[in-house]
Amino acid sequence: MIDEMNFTACIDVIKNTCNGHTAMDYIRKIKEFHRIQASEGYRNSAKCVADLLRSNGVHVSISKYPADGQTLCFTQKLFKEWNCQEGWLEITAPWQQRLSDFNQEEMSIIQRSSFRDFSNKDVPIIYADYKSNPDDFDISLEGALLFVENSFESWIERSTELGAAGIITVSMPEIAPVRINMSEDIQMSHAHANLSFHILSKYQEDKLCGFAISPLNGKRLREACIKLKDEGKRPTARFKVSSVLKEGAFENVDAVIPGFTDEEILMVAHLCHPRSSVNDNASGVAAAVEAMCSLNNLIENGKLPRPKRSIRLLLIPEFTGLYAYLNERENNLSNIVSGINLDMVGAYQNKDAGGLIIVDTPDCARSFSGDIATNIVDELLKECKFGRNGIYAPLFLSTKVPFVGGSDHYILSDPAIGIPSIAVTQWPDKTYHTSVDSIEHIDPNMLQRAAVLSAAYCYIYSRFNLSDAEMVVEKVSERFLHRFMSIRQKGSDAEIKEHSNYIKGIYYSTLDNILCLMDEDCVGDVLQIIKKEKELFSKLQKCFVKDAEAAEINKTKDSSSSKVPVRLFKAPIAMRSVLSDMTAKQRNEIKALRKRFPEFGYLDDYIIFEIDGKKTSGQISRCIYFQTGTECEDYVEEFLKIFFNLKYIGFKF
Repeated sequence: MIDEMNFTACIDVIKNTCNGHTAMDYIRKIKEFHRIQASEGYRNSAKCVADLLRSNGVHVSISKYPADGQTLCFTQKLFKEWNCQEGWLEITAPWQQRLSDFNQEEMSIIQRSSFRDFSNKDVPIIYADYKSNPDDFDISLEGALLFVENSFESWIERSTELGAAGIITVSMPEIAPVRINMSEDIQMSHAHANLSFHILSKYQEDKLCGFAISPLNGKRLREACIKLKDEGKRPTARFKVSSVLKEGAFENVDAVIPGFTDEEILMVAHLCHPRSSVNDNASGVAAAVEAMCSLNNLIENGKLPRPKRSIRLLLIPEFTGLYAYLNERENNLSNIVSGINLDMVGAYQNKDAGGLIIVDTPDCARSFSGDIATNIVDELLKECKFGRNGIYAPLFLSTKVPFVGGSDHYILSDPAIGIPSIAVTQWPDKTYHTSVDSIEHIDPNMLQRAAVLSAAYCYIYSRFNLSDAEMVVEKVSERFLHRFMSIRQKGSDAEIKEHSNYIKGIYYSTLDNILCLMDEDCVGDVLQIIKKEKELFSKLQKCFVKDAEAAEINKTKDSSSSKVPVRLFKAPIAMRSVLSDMTAKQRNEIKALRKRFPEFGYLDDYIIFEIDGKKTSGQISRCIYFQTGTECEDYVEEFLKIFFNLKYIGFKF
């Protein structure tokens, strides 16, 4: 039997096996597919990566799910399958130019556009400027194309009501400071944005058609619309889309390295997005495949002991595939101990792309997943010695941030799912969701680091021994002590006491959760270590926090915030899917909420995650405040009221 290595030696073995250039070869294969969720292109890419895993000796299968527009996986309705054969848009006046062409650049046709043929008829283009509000826009669009430069999704419902034949848009948002003034930028001026119609109702199926044009052409078309309007005229265009929306299927690629128990560690990367979409997310898929192949090789060849827990890789359509997988495994999700999500991990760290980011789990997870990842990154940063032994100069940038949603990890980290998961990503990325996200943007060294990080994370979690626990306890304590010290002088004595009690509760629960992974013969040792850490925190709290009457989170302002909400659904709310089944009145209530609290939409998941059947709505808002710094009691009340009326939430007193 192979002796278990210490943490550093384990990472070194994995680092010496993972190869960034091999991952680059995987990217070259993946990028050739137009990987739209539920499409032939995606299906072929799934077969491709399954073959790559299989050829490296990894056990792999492909699971198929209905893409029928009806099947519900928790609150997520599964898209119908969409395939496009042809699509183009040509301006016929005041100049002649093809602005979109599917056969030249697939992203120039908005995904899930329905069949249209205006190839022999000039269609007027009606411009809605940036000041226009969709709700107030009342110009008939019957037989016309609507042109909105940005935020096209907010115009979809209104354009359909007004009879538009289609939408023209740029909708390539700025990412300051790396992506600004796109029409003047040599790299971005001719790019097209990755846009999609999220068709989740029968009513929409034959009514949505659209074209993503470049920022430069968007500027030119805007100027033409303004000039011709003064003359009582409009630009005109001809266009055609040949596509089929049908009941079909989508696929998840499922690979596993077996352990000795029923427990698992889950690695996830989304395989979808248009051709070529290299950093987002062929890079995550390639790094994950390289991680799995390397681990399998090391274990099969006896260079690493086989771990207790199995390691599973899912390559999926983003969100959709994960909802389907979790719904299928609903009754044994507790076997999955933790997860890691790879999403945009391979770009050169230059003026176009930022550092490697570890996105931590939310407080409600009470998890040390981010601490394991931080320990691994600390080792990876030791690439170049500087001066005496023990001092290193990093060759790449990396940081850990508190929980942020936006990718598959947020679904896993929902306490109702119970798989505390981190994300590995890069931000900013100048090419994000555009046609210039190409292989020239990718650094094989970053791919290798991402592969090592994900492989080491899964392996350490899957074996988790006493030495791993000792190191993680130290990192967890470091994190929470820093958090405590950062708030000790903020607010009144009562507020500081309340906040420090909150931190203590999360900290102690996180330490206790380490015990869940320990073999029985190690529990006593870890308990002693944890006991000492708790005693230290208690002493510090007594030293720095005055003995004031805490404004505890179980005290609330009024009766409305003393109600205890209860979730009537599992997994985060798939908002687009839920909206598609709402009445117009219900959708207007959501719009009114967003209008009243324009900066608070990101709090929705925090609210849902904190609903545990014990906390009042007032307590929930305080927990969110401690995580985000946002005072949100009124927003929480309004949100809960709306979703109570929608029967997603109940109340008890």
